[in-house]
Amino acid sequence: MRSVRNVFARAAVIVASIGMLAGGPGPSSEETASFLTAGGPRSAVQSYTSNLHVDFALRSFPYLKFHLNGHIEYKRPNLYSVHFDHVPWFGKGFENMKMDPLEPQTWPDHYDIASVRREGDRTHVEMRDKVAGNIEGVHAELDTDGLRRIQWKYVNGGNIDVHLNHSLVDGIPVPASEDAEIKLPAYHVVAHATFSDYKIVTDSSSSASANTR
Repeated sequence: MRSVRNVFARAAVIVASIGMLAGGPGPSSEETASFLTAGGPRSAVQSYTSNLHVDFALRSFPYLKFHLNGHIEYKRPNLYSVHFDHVPWFGKGFENMKMDPLEPQTWPDHYDIASVRREGDRTHVEMRDKVAGNIEGVHAELDTDGLRRIQWKYVNGGNIDVHLNHSLVDGIPVPASEDAEIKLPAYHVVAHATFSDYKIVTDSSSSASANTR
């Protein structure tokens, strides 16, 4: 039971956190370091909510498949949370999760940027843990719509790879769907998530609303 709960927790955190990691347009190569520190152009977003739908499939024993519905909430500067409406028995206790430490501006606290390069329309960023641990390296790819791929490589041979597709909501690029594959020595999980019904409050929309009162 404990191993299944660990699988659920790892997968749910990875999938849910991408909705926040991917927010906002991506930087040029020269702007990457400052983007990670400042939060990027999404800094104009005061808050947002979105519905979250996730299909999980465990491709190692006990070969479970399940679907989760929930929603994500973000409030500037870094208050981010995920709520799943109903979770299976092995997910009890993970209905509500705070994701504040996963905000992009906290990345420099955990990673050193090893290299930044431009390939076509994407900026590729390679990062390393500031303190040696289980993570061998982190690879991120960004374009003008934001984060397109993020990959964690582990010293034990494990790999977590997430790919994102975006759409525009009120002129702001946000995740529409994502596909994640989590391959660690103890288990193999794939997940497909979709985000819908975004409600976004920006500095400009908030000011306009105040002026009409």
